Amino acid sequence: MSPLFRPLTRADLDVMLVIEQAAHAHPWSRNLLADSFGERYFTGALWLPRQQAAVSAGDKERLLGYFIADRVLDESTLMNICVAPEQQGQGFGRQLITHYLRLCAQQSVTQCWLEVRASNLAAQALYLACGYQETGRRRHYYQSAAGDEDAVLMALQLKK
Repeated sequence: MSPLFRPLTRADLDVMLVIEQAAHAHPWSRNLLADSFGERYFTGALWLPRQQAAVSAGDKERLLGYFIADRVLDESTLMNICVAPEQQGQGFGRQLITHYLRLCAQQSVTQCWLEVRASNLAAQALYLACGYQETGRRRHYYQSAAGDEDAVLMALQLKK
């Protein structure tokens, strides 16, 4: 399987929303996803070409996963990363982060940030493996079924 990278567009919102709702217990709304196409945001997505994917004749490709990030001056925050549940565990999350970091370097970003739920140990392990380090916590930041949950703050310094 050879997925392709390309940025997301507003035309991708419907397929993004399906994956977002399937992959996250607290998914972003369609409006929040739509707001992520502003000037300071950039995106990346992994797509499986039609010849390799079971998609309808009208579709060119199938979305495997995506990220949404922002950039202000020389800093970027990874705001959302999502891999379709049936595609998880195949390295697509790592590929998305690697692609995100490559785009950051091309944009002269020197500091990358993210927040992750304290209970999301798999994501934290992935971020650590990609070079992020825990820098702190935001207490009671996320809502969860069990009550409020901390956000783990993580950062990665890119070479100048």
